[in-house]
Amino acid sequence: MTHVSTTDLPAAPAKPSAVTAYVWDYQDAWTKQTGATQLLAEAGFDVQPLANDQSPWGLSGMIFIGSFASDDPAYAKYMEQYSEDLYKFVDDGNLLVQMTQADQTENRPPFLPTTLEARRCDRDFSELHILSSDNTLVKGFPIEKNKVAWSGERLGWETFDRQGGFQVILSSDGNATYPILMEGAYGQGRIVLAAMHLDKFVDADGKNVATPQRHKLAQAFAKNLLQHAKDIDARKAKAIAVTPSPRVQRSFEQGSWTLALLPDTQVYSVRYPGLYSAQTAWLRAHAEERNIKYALHLGDITDNNTETEWQRAAESMKLLEGHLPYVIVGGNHDYGPSGDASTRDTFLNQYFSFDETSAREGFGGAYEQGKLDNTYHLFEAGGQKWIVVALEWAPRDEVVAWANQVMAKHADRKGILVTHAYMFSNSRRYDHTDKTSPNHWNPHNYRTPGSKNDGQQLWDKLVRKHNFVFTFNGHVLNDGTGYRADKNDAGNYVHQMLANYQMRELGGEGYFRLLEFTPDGNTVNVLTYSPLYDRYLLDQDQTFTIRLDEAPANQPSQRDEPAGDGIKPPKSELLKAFPARP
Repeated sequence: MTHVSTTDLPAAPAKPSAVTAYVWDYQDAWTKQTGATQLLAEAGFDVQPLANDQSPWGLSGMIFIGSFASDDPAYAKYMEQYSEDLYKFVDDGNLLVQMTQADQTENRPPFLPTTLEARRCDRDFSELHILSSDNTLVKGFPIEKNKVAWSGERLGWETFDRQGGFQVILSSDGNATYPILMEGAYGQGRIVLAAMHLDKFVDADGKNVATPQRHKLAQAFAKNLLQHAKDIDARKAKAIAVTPSPRVQRSFEQGSWTLALLPDTQVYSVRYPGLYSAQTAWLRAHAEERNIKYALHLGDITDNNTETEWQRAAESMKLLEGHLPYVIVGGNHDYGPSGDASTRDTFLNQYFSFDETSAREGFGGAYEQGKLDNTYHLFEAGGQKWIVVALEWAPRDEVVAWANQVMAKHADRKGILVTHAYMFSNSRRYDHTDKTSPNHWNPHNYRTPGSKNDGQQLWDKLVRKHNFVFTFNGHVLNDGTGYRADKNDAGNYVHQMLANYQMRELGGEGYFRLLEFTPDGNTVNVLTYSPLYDRYLLDQDQTFTIRLDEAPANQPSQRDEPAGDGIKPPKSELLKAFPARP
């Protein structure tokens, strides 16, 4: 064997003093500008174009993907070939930076490893709240009351509505609701995602068109990237402190009580039964802590009305038995062959026992002995007597007549109507006679036999005549939310609410509604929570407060106004009263 002396080996090439930045700088149709190359060169980087036909693995320094580069026709092919190599580049102790992209062309960065998650949306913001003021990337930023001192143009473009594993540095608010700048660690390197267009300031003629304010901020950011890349290479970069997903944190107010709403679990039953069980397990675990009185399932328990799906659903709901009473109603997918609602045949009563359910405390009765399709339930909470009337998909006339009798018999109780299809996502009740408003998925549009009643019919024939305080339904797609409050015949408000999350990834990501009734007897905090992410949705139509004796000021009339996007509840005081977790 030949031994080679180390003195005979060629000396390793000296590492360049300047950090190399491999840049994808694209003149997009949105801004018609570039600037990344010039900005980084001025900051002190050795700037090279990122070759779009070669793997980035083996490069050293920083890869910088400029704003709206995903619009470049070559970008998709590059990511298809080399997205995994990008995070291997990071793993080797390098820095990968991606500036803002259009959510229409790329809502999730394709190069993220499984430990990191981010999704862009179409929300823009002019305020930038600093959540990590000691992070190198915001060094030298003008700060005023925990915000970047900024005025005029929007700086947060195409922000993120989801993140996991990142430290949020800049956000739309102090809750990290829509992150604008965040950093994640992978292996020995870092990934920085931005929702800012600081690198866009050079027009087609080479002229700097950025405002002095934005250009100064861009220069500071570029210098910070240079220092950060050096720190990462020297293994001196400060450790990542992962930011929890947005949440409303508060202790449960003594004397409050809660209703839980489980809408449309159909995708869970057919594909992700573990998510269904995660929901019911969380409710079981927190039933005492949050004083949850009932869990109300809003229908579409299954997707195809098959025995396998019903078995899975029954197993998930069984977790509540002995811990938390619950109510179920059937949706259109729970009836007919393959869940097509062409008949009223269902496996519901084979997998949910009428005898066991009727023996539980609070069970009031059923329309048909031996069947749980139409039931009512009695309970007390907050010093009030309540009744839940749970009606089948597209309730028949005879069922509505029965519900009237039940409510008349219990006129001393506050009523809650649960049925699958009642309100549409424009905050109007379903009305098959209304030709001006959308009526997609109206019960009258299905082949379900016999008489059928939609939301407006239920309002006229049942709800307005009695002491109903709430109606709850699922079923509707679009954004899956709706809310309105109307006075009944006695002059009291009835709060009508749609909630549905099946359109989200994984069939709903585990989200459900919590309604917390405070001790004053008139205030209800509406929260939307996922045990999968341990996260609350903080959008205006997901977290809000209602007063039982008031209606939202911007509510459209049911029949006379033209159809629109629908009203959303007034902005909640919850986010002010209950700040994010430190």
